[in-house]
Amino acid sequence: MKNVARTASLVAVLSLGIAAVLLMLSSLSTWAASGDVDLTVELEAPAHVAPGSTFLVRIAYYNLGAEAAPDAQVTATLPAETQLITSTDRWGVPLPPDVTDGNTLNWYFERPDCYKPLNACCGHILLTLQADEGVPEGTALTTTASIATTAVESDTTNNESSVVSLVGPMAGSTKQVHAQSAMPGDVLTYTITISRARQPGGNEWEWVTLTDTLPFSHQVRFLGWRGTVTGTTHDGQTLRWEGRVQAGEPVLLQYHLGVEGVVTPGTTISNTAMLRWAEHQMQLGPATTVITLPHGALALGPNQYGQVYHRYGVTLTVPPGAVTDTTRFQIGPLFTDTIPTNPPPGLMFAYRAFEMNAFRFGDQVRQFNQPLTITLNFTDTDAPGLKRETLRLWTRSGPEGPWATLGEPVRVMSGALAFTTTHFSQFALFGRGQYQTFLPLTTR
Repeated sequence: MKNVARTASLVAVLSLGIAAVLLMLSSLSTWAASGDVDLTVELEAPAHVAPGSTFLVRIAYYNLGAEAAPDAQVTATLPAETQLITSTDRWGVPLPPDVTDGNTLNWYFERPDCYKPLNACCGHILLTLQADEGVPEGTALTTTASIATTAVESDTTNNESSVVSLVGPMAGSTKQVHAQSAMPGDVLTYTITISRARQPGGNEWEWVTLTDTLPFSHQVRFLGWRGTVTGTTHDGQTLRWEGRVQAGEPVLLQYHLGVEGVVTPGTTISNTAMLRWAEHQMQLGPATTVITLPHGALALGPNQYGQVYHRYGVTLTVPPGAVTDTTRFQIGPLFTDTIPTNPPPGLMFAYRAFEMNAFRFGDQVRQFNQPLTITLNFTDTDAPGLKRETLRLWTRSGPEGPWATLGEPVRVMSGALAFTTTHFSQFALFGRGQYQTFLPLTTR
């Protein structure tokens, strides 16, 4: 009886184990069938196009899954009011559709290059389209795209995409900023082009109103208009221009913004403009710039103070009251792989040379209201064969200028010297050698 009971228990355990394995295999099979492939497609096109103009439509297709799709079909349906000019990949290599049926295009990929690691960017199809000349203003040009595969996908809700471009005579108008990245204290140049396309049988000009709302006042400062065409400024934050724009004669507006010193690195400065004419309007932009601050740089706002350290062993301390407006300080090496060829007479280079600069909205700042402190850290390997008590900081205005001593250090510490200055230039540490050689005296 004990053996029978023992056997029954063993059979029950084995049955439970087999059932658990089967359940696990079933779960893995379901996961593999539903989670390995996940294709998606996205579309990009300009928000506005002019009649008769060419514009670019970008089809991007991705695989968000963990396994490659065995095949894929990308289908695009073009607006009826457009004609296909070119079809290329992202590098400009011709990529014509495999099948064309009116305004429907198909591409087939046996093993698409869109298999990459999870969430990686993949294939692109770039379509150059031309809008018909007689397309009425306000017409919505809708481009659609879809992607499909014979594999089982975990999500098919992202297999279609569409984008709309509105037809308007002012579609050639743009707003741009000259730099995608900038630092506090820099100047950003914004250019707005207001352009009207010619329309058969239409007006040759348009009365337009431009309104440009600037970024937050703590981020930027309006520095004025540039060029012959200028607008008006309201409260320092809203720019406005209105006038007549002739077909084929674009109006160019340009202005400068200064990046304030309190803007933290990583901040995106962005703004848009609104163009209005008749009963229509369109947005220009956004024009965006990312704020950065490299190593060895310090950005200060009005009446701020701080300290910046550079990897070459130099620390700059800016005391309260030294600057009264936005200022960016930068420290950089003066000699990297060489030594100065014209040191001060009788002195040797102590392997510490650097250049300091300060900028305020594109201009260099060289004089300060309070002395700045420069601290130099050094080791025995930085000053071999030199008398430490003779180490002094010397300065010159440029590569051809003579060296002049900055004066006695205000503090002498173990492995560090501190000096003060009210101006910026090039600096280097020099000292006297531990041993001096004298020529023998001879008598005649």
